[in-house]
Amino acid sequence: MDNKLIELINEKTPIVDLVSEFVSLQKAGKNYRGLCPFHQEKTPSFFVSPEKNICKCYGCGEGGSPINFYRKIKSISFQEAAEELAEKAGITIEKTNRQKDPYETFYQLMHEVKEFYKFNLKNSENGQKALDYLYKRELSDDIIDHFEIGYAPEHSDALYKLLNDKGYQVSDMIKLGVVKQKDDGSYYDLFSHRIIFPITNAKGSVVGFSGRTLNPKDTIKYVNSPETVIFKKGQLLYHFNEALSEIRKNKQVVLYEGFFDVISSYKAGIKHGVATMGTALTFDQVKLIKQFTDSIIIAYDGDDAGVKATLQAIHLLEKVRLKTEVLTIPEKMDPDEFIKAYGDEKFEILFGEYVKDPYQFRYGYYKKGKDLSNANDITTFKNQVLEMLSYADQTIQSLYKTRLAKDLNVSTDAFDIKTKKQPPLPQNEVLPRKETQKISNKYEKAERYLIYAMLRSKQDSAHIQARLKTSDFVDHIQSTIRILIDSYYKEHDQLNIEEFMDSLTSEQRAYAESELFKDIIWEKNLGIDVSEVEHYISLVKTANLIRRKNYVKATLEKEAYNNHILLDEFKMLAKLK
Repeated sequence: MDNKLIELINEKTPIVDLVSEFVSLQKAGKNYRGLCPFHQEKTPSFFVSPEKNICKCYGCGEGGSPINFYRKIKSISFQEAAEELAEKAGITIEKTNRQKDPYETFYQLMHEVKEFYKFNLKNSENGQKALDYLYKRELSDDIIDHFEIGYAPEHSDALYKLLNDKGYQVSDMIKLGVVKQKDDGSYYDLFSHRIIFPITNAKGSVVGFSGRTLNPKDTIKYVNSPETVIFKKGQLLYHFNEALSEIRKNKQVVLYEGFFDVISSYKAGIKHGVATMGTALTFDQVKLIKQFTDSIIIAYDGDDAGVKATLQAIHLLEKVRLKTEVLTIPEKMDPDEFIKAYGDEKFEILFGEYVKDPYQFRYGYYKKGKDLSNANDITTFKNQVLEMLSYADQTIQSLYKTRLAKDLNVSTDAFDIKTKKQPPLPQNEVLPRKETQKISNKYEKAERYLIYAMLRSKQDSAHIQARLKTSDFVDHIQSTIRILIDSYYKEHDQLNIEEFMDSLTSEQRAYAESELFKDIIWEKNLGIDVSEVEHYISLVKTANLIRRKNYVKATLEKEAYNNHILLDEFKMLAKLK
């Protein structure tokens, strides 16, 4: 991108308007000032000059032109920042030579849908009613903005018309489940008079929505996007991408059932929470969690249904050996209800006093309500506990045999525990290992060398992240490390390797020490220049497209019926080189 074009983009982007999107500014003479978004401070030292069209923090030194500010605040490359600001300013530029993501149009469409709902929440009469409902639930504007909550107008085709005017294909709108067709051939928006929660994938792209009704007579409280090529509910966790940096910091994730549980907990200061969106925990969701942490707290609702869901989740989590704990919420409340009833501070206290390990939780649940002088209750209680202990190690078995004997007033000799092994996971539910996908040395080397470049430079990291999708890496551990590097740089300008290594799971740390840091390029501290980075990016993208095309082709050959979605994708992939 030449200097004249860069100057034009900066000139057409008023710095005050841009910074105001991220910082609350106040007039200060000819300039504006506010709290610096790049470091913590109590006294505003971040100044914005409309005359010079620049900004600068006199505390940490960050600032510069509109492009530089936008690049820093969004943690993206200079090229990406320039392209995005050019688009906002209506400047047409030739974008960098990237191989097109087959789903790029879908992600763009879903982004437009999200923005439409957000606009309607604060700029329409019924949207005000939705906003009042959120305020009544004690959600501030900052919280609403963080979670990008929106509103879908009642009985409307406004979204369809907007997308149509922007040139999107109606077939894509239907395929992504945001628009439906009536019998008379006309179109209408799927969501009607509902508060909208956007759902993102692990990379942060919007892939679906969930709408909560505002009509008290509506029997269906929540409506979700249908399953699509980019939205598979059982593979996603609400707020996962947004919580990733907090998950890394806390080395733990908190698992809730619903949207408002995550939101209320975030408001209360527990920011590393995600939700299964009202469904049972799936193995795909567990795999996603295990990529980033070895520790999980289940904070499901305290009612009978929530307890049963917790028991199911424990059973699944034990198979993959995640350190699991359970938050037991009093009075059969869900987290949102508890926070509303008792406040943020008492909710935080729960995490110190009401967290149990899986054995404590199950033992207490099995014992609750049992009459231990009744033979039937004794037999049921004993069998439940012995089944639980059959998968435990000898120390846990000994501890709970003693406890059970005391509760039943019998000798420990009365119990015979038949130790079992956890049943193997089904073939399609095996945790991924490096060996499961064979790739040639040059592609594996390309992935590894891009990791090196990212570890050494925040600028290179932002550039690589902008050019590649998470799924472009074959090696699942390197793919996860790549996401963690991106998360780390959102809070740091330079990467401290010891601090970063400390944030990895034991599996990731072992891999980094045995594979990544044994390479000569790391041991000899060799540099990787720009042309090499571009070469490795190209190799990774090419390998990914080849793999995807082969997979789609093989799937189509196996299926007895015509899968039109896969056929369309195969045609698209066949055109890419």
